[in-house]
Amino acid sequence: MAASLCACGGEKAPEMESAEPAGTILEETETDLTIVDQAGRIVTVPKEYDSVALCYRVVIRFLLSLDQGEKIKGIGKTEDFLEVLEPGLANCVDVGKGVADIEALAELKPDIFFHKAHDPETLEAVEALGIPSVGIDVETPEAMLVALDVLGKVCGEQEKSQQLREYYDAKLADAEQRTSGIEEKKTAVIMGSSIGKVADASMLQGEMIERAGGINVAAELDATELWPTAGAEQIFAWNPDYLFISGSESAVYGVDDILNDPAWSEMNAVKNKNVYVMPAAVDSWEFPGVMSTLGIDYMMHIMYPELMTDQELEQRVDEFYQLSYGKTFDREYLGY
Repeated sequence: MAASLCACGGEKAPEMESAEPAGTILEETETDLTIVDQAGRIVTVPKEYDSVALCYRVVIRFLLSLDQGEKIKGIGKTEDFLEVLEPGLANCVDVGKGVADIEALAELKPDIFFHKAHDPETLEAVEALGIPSVGIDVETPEAMLVALDVLGKVCGEQEKSQQLREYYDAKLADAEQRTSGIEEKKTAVIMGSSIGKVADASMLQGEMIERAGGINVAAELDATELWPTAGAEQIFAWNPDYLFISGSESAVYGVDDILNDPAWSEMNAVKNKNVYVMPAAVDSWEFPGVMSTLGIDYMMHIMYPELMTDQELEQRVDEFYQLSYGKTFDREYLGY
């Protein structure tokens, strides 16, 4: 599923690009692995390593699911839930929140640095410090599967990576099968951190509505930014059956704010009290990653409880956390 990336030619070197798809192993020795990352770069990483760093926060969960938690020594931001999974994250060096702190990385000198593939300048700047830098992209389901492949190979955890990819594919296929017979689909929208911002067709959250069997009324919104502002009036005009609210930590409103506002009272979703915050309180199911299948299952359960029962949802949640992290959590803690 990895897309081929354009070639710039030349001999093997970290700053060079490859015509081969991301995840292609170009050379392997007893000590090193040379692979194409998701920025199309050729990078050589050590097969045995003790420390990694990243300021691209979404990669943390992937590394934890690949049993690399103890090797994470530098991050930009952690979360309480992540520290439950790996307590050592609380003691990591701050290497920048989203934007890499080059000086901190130079001092830490991790064995491998992971960063977003769409920021090649930072990847090259860190590479210039003598730190192998791997570009990762998880912004779409297709890219996420490739990311798991790349990370599995770099981390020497190809078997676990394959298990996670097969799980993800199986859950998407199951959702497609369950929703294939829906005759009258529910309409829905998911709003972002502030009222009026919505997920259009280009966003994971919007796609999740569709995979759960709903119709994303904001799909055709013509926008170029993430969480584009549709405005309350446009959402009133769409009049969705269900209104989901992002569980983002930056959200400044909640379900009661919508249900108790007279201006929203005539919307179908509000009249029928079909307004929900996306789970989970401690581990967002709308975050890019394998756990987004839980977000799909949750939306399906809310819109079509006959297709995804409460018991099945709970079983799915336990299955995911057991596979990914080797432990389960109760509903009250996760908040769903």
